[in-house]
Amino acid sequence: MNAFAPRRSTEPQISEAITLGWRIATLYSLRADELPSSPPDNLLPMRRSLPAAERLVLELRAGAGDADRLGIGLDAAELEELVALAEHAPDSSQAEDDFRARIRAWHIDLQTMLWSDHEATGKAYELGSFLSDTSNRVVLELRRTGDPCAHVTRELREVFSACRVERVKRLLDDLQARIDPAAVRIVKQHLGCWQAAVADRNAECATRADLDPLDSQAVTWFQLVSGDKEPEAYIDHEDRAGVRGTMVSRTVRSYAGNSRWIAGAMLALAALGVLLAILPVLADWVGKTEFIAFAGTVATALGVSLASIGRTVRKSLDARAELLWNTALVEVISQKTLRVDELLPMPQSGSGWLSSSATPRLATMFTARRAA
Repeated sequence: MNAFAPRRSTEPQISEAITLGWRIATLYSLRADELPSSPPDNLLPMRRSLPAAERLVLELRAGAGDADRLGIGLDAAELEELVALAEHAPDSSQAEDDFRARIRAWHIDLQTMLWSDHEATGKAYELGSFLSDTSNRVVLELRRTGDPCAHVTRELREVFSACRVERVKRLLDDLQARIDPAAVRIVKQHLGCWQAAVADRNAECATRADLDPLDSQAVTWFQLVSGDKEPEAYIDHEDRAGVRGTMVSRTVRSYAGNSRWIAGAMLALAALGVLLAILPVLADWVGKTEFIAFAGTVATALGVSLASIGRTVRKSLDARAELLWNTALVEVISQKTLRVDELLPMPQSGSGWLSSSATPRLATMFTARRAA
């Protein structure tokens, strides 16, 4: 069974840095011509239904607020300059390019300040950017090409390449002392499943709406690692029952596979039985008065020892129960929140969409996690 660190929430400063990295990457990926041109009739516009200029300004000011909370905010003149660029970005392609160039420069400044001030916040910012770009890169490729089938598949394989996945996992490992370990495990398991799936499956001819499962997956990862949403929030009462069932099965397998503690307990009981059996003989041999004094001393020492042993055993059992619960919880939440089959459905046998090795590979991944 793999070690599992105690559960804890993401540290506030790390959460802010992840959020800032996510927000800046998302802002940079927005295109004015893909945003609404006018608000809906008879309804107050919400964030996603705002016209392009207002939406860009909103996202910009939200990012500036995150930067302020990290102590690296823009001064008033810099912010107003950026706001003016955002307001005019929908006017022409050149105005939009100017706005995005300024966001890119700001992004580099933010990275530099975060890495120089505190390496962990620099890594957290980078993690947020990486997670946002998981979907941003595929959307960008869809914009560029007239042949979305081949190009989306190719870009998915780049996004989930061994090099990129390893970089995200390394960032998660480096920040694991500051992020909920359950969130870290879920995201790492998901990355492995996506990497295996995109290597063997081809995306259907995709529209922007077809990429919603990838968007949703990236948002889930962001919510988990930033602490915006606790892992338990993704499961309902039925799923919790599944967690208990998984925990029980893991407990049975764990103890069934480790017979040493059973042998030790039986040996201790046998020794106690032998001791009780010889007490009368021992009392006759040393005399009743001496025996009572000796037995009282032994009983006192034994009582203290048994109490200490009992506390240690209870603490050990509590820690083991927590470990088994957290491991089972991660397994259930990971399966519940995995979106890869929605974007890349598992093909029917013999359809040719999936190589013959793919299904065993994915099955092996899940089997290995259950046995862990």
